[in-house]
Amino acid sequence: MPLRYAVWRFERTELAQKAARLLIWRAAANSDQGLPSILDSSSAKSFANHVARCVTGKAVNLMGGYGYSARNPMERRIHDAWGWGIAGRAIDLQQVNIASTMIGRRFDQRR
Repeated sequence: MPLRYAVWRFERTELAQKAARLLIWRAAANSDQGLPSILDSSSAKSFANHVARCVTGKAVNLMGGYGYSARNPMERRIHDAWGWGIAGRAIDLQQVNIASTMIGRRFDQRR
C-alpha cells in the first residue's frame, strides 16, 4: 500500500507541474502582441508557485528529516520555492490581481 500511495503522489505532482508549465506558456504566447494580460500572468505565477511549494513540501515529507538537511539539495529547492513566492510578488497579491481582472475593477492594495 505505501508504494501505491507514493506512485499516486508522483503522478499528481507530475500533472500539476505540467499544468503550471502550460499556464506559463499560455501567458507567454498571448503576450506576443505586447505586454501579457494581468489575468494570464497572475494566474500562471500564482499556480506555478503553489505547485512548487506543494511539490517540494511533499518531497521533503517523503525524504523525512534528511530532506531538510543542509547536505541535501532538496533543502535548497524548498527555500527557493518559498523565496520566489515572495520575490515575484506574494501569492495573495497575484490572487487580488486575478479577482480584480475577473470583476473588472482594480482594488487598492496599499490599504
